[in-house]
Amino acid sequence: MNEPTIATIEIGNCTLRTATWGEGVPEIIMLHDGLGSIPQWRSVPGEVARRTNTTVLAYERAGHGQSQPIPNGPWPTDWLHREAAVLGDLIGAVGARQPILVGHSDGGSAALIHTAQPACAAVAVLALAPHSWVEQVCLAEITGMRANAAKITMGLAPHHRAPHELFEAWSGVWVSDEFRSWDIRPELAAITVPTLIAQGADDTYASDEQAHSTARAIGASAWSEIVDGVGHIMHHDDAETVIGLITGFVEGQSA
Repeated sequence: MNEPTIATIEIGNCTLRTATWGEGVPEIIMLHDGLGSIPQWRSVPGEVARRTNTTVLAYERAGHGQSQPIPNGPWPTDWLHREAAVLGDLIGAVGARQPILVGHSDGGSAALIHTAQPACAAVAVLALAPHSWVEQVCLAEITGMRANAAKITMGLAPHHRAPHELFEAWSGVWVSDEFRSWDIRPELAAITVPTLIAQGADDTYASDEQAHSTARAIGASAWSEIVDGVGHIMHHDDAETVIGLITGFVEGQSA
């Protein structure tokens, strides 16, 4: 089960690469972080599929990994809402009737936005280090990354068709003046399914309040957890802890 089936799927003007561990309709759908791809999940999807005996699908958003189109300049300020809409179309296209969503960072934000929509089919959401508003600590971190763009894009090159364009699209919108007021907390109150907001204690892109405030904005169906010993890319720091977190959450939904 640890060797996934690789495929592509057409959603609107996008050609998205997918990886599926297991057989049949996906029961868990995983969304990577802002500079992520399928390989950057490392062992996590395969191990979650094996331990939960479920079918897991991970996909690359447009401009990430091998998915297209390649971006031309910064993402638009509503890009996460657009990605949430693409997620909804993808869920329908693969026939996932009641999926559990697992999203990391920007992928977690997109999962939350989608789940707040009336037509959402998700039955639960685990958001790993999602953003629901723009914190100064995040801006400072990304501004520092932009000052070191050449080294960062070199590190992204093994995983992405267009690493420079991806980095500019992602970092450019985050540091833009237009994005400073971005705040999805008011709309998250529409989420009624079980939702865990998990964040690393050493996350340099967010304060602990990012996680706690996001859970409070959702309400009674959500809770937050600060995970010791990991930073923003939680599964790179401690894959076993993240696999255990996801596995426990998934098994809790069927208890």
